[in-house]
Amino acid sequence: MYTHELPLLENIIDQIIPINTPTFTEKTAVDFVESILQLMEIYIQENPQAISEPDFHEDFQEQIEELIYITFENDLIFNTELEDDLDEMIDESMEIFFNTFMPCRSFPDTRVLFKPNIPVLRKQIAYLRSKPQPTQRTNAWYEFRHNLITASNAYKAFESESVKNQLIFEKCQPMKKEEDTANMSVSLVNVNTTLHWGQKYEPLSVMIYETLYETKIEDFGCIQHDTYDFLGASPDGINVDVNSDRYGRMLEIKNIVNREIDGIPKKEYWIQMQLQMEVCNLDECDFLETKFVEYDTFNDFCNDTMNETGTNKGLILYFSTNEGKPLYIYKPLHIVEHQEIIQWEEDTIEKYQTASVNWIKTIYWKLAEISCVLVLRNTRWFKDNIKDIETIWDIVKQERETGYEHRGPNKRIKKEVLTLDQCFLNMNVETEKTNTINKLVSILKNTVNN
Repeated sequence: MYTHELPLLENIIDQIIPINTPTFTEKTAVDFVESILQLMEIYIQENPQAISEPDFHEDFQEQIEELIYITFENDLIFNTELEDDLDEMIDESMEIFFNTFMPCRSFPDTRVLFKPNIPVLRKQIAYLRSKPQPTQRTNAWYEFRHNLITASNAYKAFESESVKNQLIFEKCQPMKKEEDTANMSVSLVNVNTTLHWGQKYEPLSVMIYETLYETKIEDFGCIQHDTYDFLGASPDGINVDVNSDRYGRMLEIKNIVNREIDGIPKKEYWIQMQLQMEVCNLDECDFLETKFVEYDTFNDFCNDTMNETGTNKGLILYFSTNEGKPLYIYKPLHIVEHQEIIQWEEDTIEKYQTASVNWIKTIYWKLAEISCVLVLRNTRWFKDNIKDIETIWDIVKQERETGYEHRGPNKRIKKEVLTLDQCFLNMNVETEKTNTINKLVSILKNTVNN
């Protein structure tokens, strides 16, 4: 038969039905997820400080994905659906890991995850109230603070050698005494610093938080850890309204001046909150960030109708004592009518204006931005990292006796170089861990091959 005598071929390409064989069976899917969870555990073991970094979740997922994609790089060429399947299984593993083995770094908002355990929390709050609090600026108070690394600066124990050196030098300084400040009849306060800005607006942030979440915040001063007596914390407050769904939750406030609010706690703030929760033995903390702006004039304040209810703007009466210390009185948030505001201002100035307290000016403020996210206590992080803080404290105790002058600010210590683009899963650690990872890679390969 000649070629021209052959029958015409029918195009059947559109009639072919592909056989979709699932990449994972039910069993191999379970094995695969278990393998990923083991990889995640190795990552945390090798990088116990990693979760304190703001971009932890992105780095964590990228490192896990990279290792898995490298393992399956040949299979991905011939199986176009494999990448989607891998991504789905990785996402599922991430959810399991942070719901079961350790909490996520922070939530994108504030939320109520669990109903408060009223009896347990009531007992703990009563205990915190009963802890001794030395009177401020007495010798006992100075000694108490002198012998603590506080949560607000403990993050320095996890920074470069030069920053650690700075922390040691600070804590080795001679203790202040009551008589050191007793003769200072006038001590002017610089009210134009970012530090003072935060102090000025912290009570207002508390008022706004209490209004938003229908609760009551109480200040507890500086609290010492029950086990690690070198560790202390001064939380901005704790929810103490037993009828609130946030009862027993701590509050940390940051009043922002010139940076963006992204809802992700900076490293030093996250560490601060973890230590506060450990010191107070509480499991939740709301991280509140607020950004206030001040109007130039009363007319600007009145003409700003962006918020018709007036609850996001208000007044602060600024007084100064004869000792040069500022005194701020805040207009209650529920007073929003124009005439009521004027009347409150006049009455309050008359009430506080005395021979020793002078009214300086009225500050008109507006809440430009606010963010509140939930941070959970991470006991795993604390257990893995408390030794770093303890090591710093041991050096402080020793050098208070032997001398610390070599740590003065003129001393320059070469900073460690941190390579950010390396894989955090160290494949060249001790043989036992390397063999474990190789075993996991083998499991992952067999998952697809089977």
